[in-house]
Amino acid sequence: MFIKIWKWIKSLFAPSEIVAGKTELLAGSDLLRRELYKVPDTNISVWMREMTTEHMLAFKRMTDEFRSKGVKTTTPEQDIEIMTTVISFSVCDKNGVLLFATPEEAKGLARNNFNLLMDLGNKALVLSKIKADKENGMTSEVADNLKNDLTKSSLEN
Repeated sequence: MFIKIWKWIKSLFAPSEIVAGKTELLAGSDLLRRELYKVPDTNISVWMREMTTEHMLAFKRMTDEFRSKGVKTTTPEQDIEIMTTVISFSVCDKNGVLLFATPEEAKGLARNNFNLLMDLGNKALVLSKIKADKENGMTSEVADNLKNDLTKSSLEN
């Protein structure tokens, strides 16, 4: 009992902020926002996290490819491709480890209720601050700021 009380007293004076070093900064998922999401009209909840920078770049490449093909309004098949991709980048366990190894694996959700797929996909987009724009398609704060060709050095841009 004394040990529990002592730990509680120590916790009152513990710093609420951690000063991160290289190890903590490179830990990845520990720094991503994560939340338990209650799926509407179901009795299930899932952990979801925001996308990594690598995922945001992959998402930008996908939307750029759609735009380059002149896609203004997506088809249901394209919606499923987009949603399963962002779901694979976002649905995780309580520790932030992704549940789906690839977008292909997440496509198994297409056998389920379409609304479940869309709810999870839309939540993944919201968590990562991605918005749908009728004029420009899907975009994000990050993607909006990535106008330059990332394959060129900053000296060339």
